[in-house]
Amino acid sequence: VSTNIRDHEIDWSNSIFLSMQFEVGRSGKFNEFLTTFLKCLSVDRIEYVENWYQEQTDQTEDAEIGDWVVQRRCPHLRADLTKTGKVDDDGILTCSMHDWKWDLNTGRCLSTSGHPIRSTKIDEVTDAVLREAS
Repeated sequence: VSTNIRDHEIDWSNSIFLSMQFEVGRSGKFNEFLTTFLKCLSVDRIEYVENWYQEQTDQTEDAEIGDWVVQRRCPHLRADLTKTGKVDDDGILTCSMHDWKWDLNTGRCLSTSGHPIRSTKIDEVTDAVLREAS
């Protein structure tokens, strides 16, 4: 550890853990955040990782697609649905990136279990709220 500090090492996971021979075990889930922290001990790397994690959250901004307001990022692989999403007349959103589909009336993913989407049909009330926000 002191050598890494002295040398201003920015990837401790490789310099410490891969240079040692030992056995470990864990109870519970893999701690992705700790491992990422140990790989990113520089300003440039930590900025990159913070931006990457921010993109992975489903709490992105909402966007209008057709008559719907949906979360902008696809729950599958984070594609920008304003570019890859199409809504048909039945309220089914398809992301052209991998052809995943959602029922916007319920938010349920039709392609696999899980991966719901945030969606609201634009009506007069929604339209008024959107106009106020802009």
